[in-house]
Amino acid sequence: MSYRTLSRAVFILIFSLALAATAQAQEVTITAPTEAGINQAIEITVSGPPAKGDILRFADESGKLLKGAYVYVGNLKNNKGKLAAPLAPGNYLVAYVSGGKIVASSPLTVTAVTASLTLPESAKINETIEVAFEGPVNSGDYVQMITDAGKPIRGLYAYVGNAKNGVVKLRLPAEGGEYGVGYFTGKMMIGSSPISVQGVTATVTAPESVGANETFELSFDGPLNNGDYLQFVDASGKPMSGLYRYAGQAKDNVTKMTAPVEPGSYRIAYFTAKKDIGSTAITVTGTNATLAMAETVPAGAHFPVEWQGPNNSGDLVRVLRPDGSNAGSYAYLGHNPETVTLRAPEELGAYRVAYLSGGQILGEVSFTVTDVSAKLDAPAEVEGNQRFNVTWQGPGNHGDLLQLVDPAKPGNIAYRYVDREKGNVIAVHAPNLPGDYELRYRTHGGKVLTAVPVTITPAKQEPGSLQVIAAKKPRLGPEDAIEVVLDASGSMLQRQDGDRRIDIAKRTLNALVSDTIPDGTPFALRVFGHKEADTCRTDLEIPLAPLSRAAATARVDGVTAMNLAKTPIADSLAQTSSDLRAVTGERIIVLITDGEETCEGNPADVIAEMRAGGDDVRVNIVGYAIDDAALQESFALWAELGGGEYFNASDEAALAAALTKAINPSFTVMDEAGTVIGEGIAGGGALSLAAGTYRVTAGAFAQQVTIDPAKLSTVTIE
Repeated sequence: MSYRTLSRAVFILIFSLALAATAQAQEVTITAPTEAGINQAIEITVSGPPAKGDILRFADESGKLLKGAYVYVGNLKNNKGKLAAPLAPGNYLVAYVSGGKIVASSPLTVTAVTASLTLPESAKINETIEVAFEGPVNSGDYVQMITDAGKPIRGLYAYVGNAKNGVVKLRLPAEGGEYGVGYFTGKMMIGSSPISVQGVTATVTAPESVGANETFELSFDGPLNNGDYLQFVDASGKPMSGLYRYAGQAKDNVTKMTAPVEPGSYRIAYFTAKKDIGSTAITVTGTNATLAMAETVPAGAHFPVEWQGPNNSGDLVRVLRPDGSNAGSYAYLGHNPETVTLRAPEELGAYRVAYLSGGQILGEVSFTVTDVSAKLDAPAEVEGNQRFNVTWQGPGNHGDLLQLVDPAKPGNIAYRYVDREKGNVIAVHAPNLPGDYELRYRTHGGKVLTAVPVTITPAKQEPGSLQVIAAKKPRLGPEDAIEVVLDASGSMLQRQDGDRRIDIAKRTLNALVSDTIPDGTPFALRVFGHKEADTCRTDLEIPLAPLSRAAATARVDGVTAMNLAKTPIADSLAQTSSDLRAVTGERIIVLITDGEETCEGNPADVIAEMRAGGDDVRVNIVGYAIDDAALQESFALWAELGGGEYFNASDEAALAAALTKAINPSFTVMDEAGTVIGEGIAGGGALSLAAGTYRVTAGAFAQQVTIDPAKLSTVTIE
């Protein structure tokens, strides 16, 4: 380092020290109260330029800094800050500390304070009482239960800052005895009042015996403290997980409980603060169920099962493999009195159908899945962009389809679901790209039963298109009905353009029932994901009835999405069969969801079973804010399987448009020979058709239309 450089560094250091000394020499002042109660927040005003790290804190009379409360001067707003006075009465200094030294101070005398409490002389265990107080109400002050020796009891306290008109509510201990309530400031008790806590009992009245997993009614008489509950207790006195009901949710002290699945002797106990204060004995008896069905079932076919059993809430029949694992198809019995419909697996072999109640098998029957085959008759060559008829023979199960594929590439080129009710001739639309293709009969489970080659030749002329639209407001027949199934699971709490998805869905649904669906139309609303977290619960919020717009919008407004709630699409759709049991006409079901099934259900199976039941049902699916292309494709396949359409809605405007289209009438297009060429919903996408004459039908409506090459024709359903 050169002499010139060294001299410059020394000069800078000396100059900096001089500036610092000048700043400290400037006068610092403190303005503060001269007297305060213990723990009272006092306001302090300072003047002078703060140095980095300067603080305000308390010191004793000798100038010794005290541990505890302090504030950085640099964090003051308008040079003002607050400190809580020491907890011991005496004389102190409010000190301005810079560089570890007191550079300014103000004297402060801290005085003792007291508090008074007014409360009942006695009360019952776990009861919530009102406590009136008079005290300093410093920040963080609280009242707390104390033992007769003055020791605070953990968890039983209330902050006085939350009081209303000088009164707080305080819960009492769960054990009887002599106690007190103390007023605390800065963890120092400055007042107390005694209270005698007395024991309490409860009575429970229930049947002497019930069946395993049976839901039954019971009554009780108890203190009804906040959080009180009734719970099954086993023979050893251990409370049984999950088998409880909160007393506060009962109506007129009457509630329902579900018995354990294992037979035996139990008690139903009333608990307050987790303390058993009364019980009654109850015996749980075993129960059986019987099932009857065919000994053999074709692969993938739907088959009926007759049943007799307790029909407890949640009871179901399910197809099982020989090792007891689930084989897919199941049905809840509450929706299917006396007979249920199941689908056979597509893997050949031995299976069994079991009656399950609370996870326990009450009865079962064995059956064997037998092989199936199919045959296709289609032209060897087809002109591109033309529809060609295919005659099929096969099992014809719901979900089976004819699939045109390029053997060298994955994915569908075109497909049509088979439907025995519509005959065994299906029109398939040929692609525009010439080449060698394969036409396959594929089962619901994805098994190819047969395939034939089809060569597509260059198209001679462009196809035309048909757009079918509806009148401004849909007109359903008096025997028809609409049911909306709304997803209110946790994913609907995500935001879009500042609003939560559930709020956007509720607005559009309210607009639908207020402005689009005619008043008096048979209507039902089912919602899932809004009542319990981490469950697959689904609830009928509006039972089937003529639409009352005011009542419907009020019920929709009350729906709130719940975080961590699951998405039981399959079970919600399955329960619509029971919801709409009284409907003799068309059943239009509109599912609004933003996610996939998360409850291990199979929506495709459920939809196929709904259609297989013979009812006139149409399932439309509205996917909201779904970016997953594979999920969109699954929804589209489910909707077509349900005789409806899939609508993808990316935002609120698209959601409103999709819901309006989803309740429009469905239509069928037939050629001059009477073969069904296409189906859809009025207002949906245009159909591509070869030039020719067709007939469009929708209920009692029918109209002939001519399709010209490269032109759009329109039909309006009145």
